[in-house]
Amino acid sequence: MSHDGHAGHGDCSEVLHRIYEYLDGEMSPADVRRVAAHLQECQPCLAEHDLDRAVKDAVRRSCVEDTAPAAVRLQILQRITTVRVEREP
Repeated sequence: MSHDGHAGHGDCSEVLHRIYEYLDGEMSPADVRRVAAHLQECQPCLAEHDLDRAVKDAVRRSCVEDTAPAAVRLQILQRITTVRVEREP
């Protein structure tokens, strides 16, 4: 997937860069609408969103009583980045 965006789909790079803000409810209502609209139109970004949400859900389930340590979050983000790099043509 190109991170430059594609015709009619806005800037994929920005959406993917801010996806955790979106998932965590840390965006303004206007930004939420913009990202949601992009995800409705862009299947590659929606797939990344779904993957990131699944990872967050898995971490949440495994750390029911504790907050995930920063080191765990960093490892997960590194693995996601590795998966993205491996999947790019």
